[in-house]
Amino acid sequence: MFTDIYILRLIVGCLAAAFGIPGNITIIVVFGRLGIKNATDITFIALAVVDLIASIINGMKIVMVFFHGEHPWACFIEVIAGRSALYAGLFLTTWIAFYRYQAVCKPFERRIGRRAAVLISVACTVVAFGLHVPFFFITTSIRRRNVYGCNIYGGVPWGRDVYAKAQAVVFCASALGIAGLYLRIYKFIRAHQIIRQQMITGSAAFGGQPSIRALDHVVSSPGSIPSVSVTVSSAVGSLSTSAENVGTKAQPSTVHDDGPNTQETQRSNVRVGTSKQTAQPTNHTLKPSSKKLRNHPTDHKTTQVVIIITVIFFLLWLPNIVLDQIPRDLFTRLIQKTHVTIYFFYQLKYISHITNVFVYLFTYRRFRQSCCKPCNK
Repeated sequence: MFTDIYILRLIVGCLAAAFGIPGNITIIVVFGRLGIKNATDITFIALAVVDLIASIINGMKIVMVFFHGEHPWACFIEVIAGRSALYAGLFLTTWIAFYRYQAVCKPFERRIGRRAAVLISVACTVVAFGLHVPFFFITTSIRRRNVYGCNIYGGVPWGRDVYAKAQAVVFCASALGIAGLYLRIYKFIRAHQIIRQQMITGSAAFGGQPSIRALDHVVSSPGSIPSVSVTVSSAVGSLSTSAENVGTKAQPSTVHDDGPNTQETQRSNVRVGTSKQTAQPTNHTLKPSSKKLRNHPTDHKTTQVVIIITVIFFLLWLPNIVLDQIPRDLFTRLIQKTHVTIYFFYQLKYISHITNVFVYLFTYRRFRQSCCKPCNK
């Protein structure tokens, strides 16, 4: 006879096996094919690996339903491995927020390298697992209403209170830190958009005339460039003449055999400059020195995807945090009346390992295009 708790376990296990395992494998393969460019990509892959492991663990709940007995091996898997994956995801999500803040708000500063990002991802997973090792010694299996469950804190009366308070502190501190970083990112992007709009409309310069049009007129004006070419050519010609008078007669000249003379080249540039199709100077001072330091729209799109993942992750974990703060006596009375609802909220946090697949699929265009490439062929 299947009880309501068994059915909930089966639902979570089936969702993890159907969507979590193949979906996270797809995330790892797609990001690997797109190329690992920075620390954010490495952390995305690390988060997908953690979600894949958590999905495998949650998929084992299908087996636990039928073989969960007095031995607490199923409790070890569900409590230690399952919760370790949650905390690893929390730490990795925090680091992703820091990477996005560094990439968007401080593009000119030195960023964290790929090797350091790998070490940080491994350290997050190891620390998350190490925090739950003590449960291996205290967790036991109990039987209530002909259903086997887990006594997570065993015979330690103060274990629940200590873990609940510590979990709430870590959860709230991470949420506040991530919210502060994304608030700064939003303010920076908003200020950048205002400046960009002012440059387009020209409200801040040129007396209300469009600044970009004026800049284009300076760059592409056919009347200004020939004078620059004439000045440069005359300066080069006088410089080469003075160099020949100083002492270049003693050295054999091999330039005429290999290529055209410099003066002739400059004069040809002057002739081209006087025509209708003028050649622009080779030193474009208006172009930025490096394209890597720009804030492209793809950076903002990546930030939006990360924010959606983070919000869903915290919302799915929040009911568990609230339930753990309820005193033991009141919690015992609640679980006798609404045990199915409480168990549902406890299992809800494990869905966060599956939701990332759908977030990438519906909001990340590069990911969706890479997934559709084999079908288009």
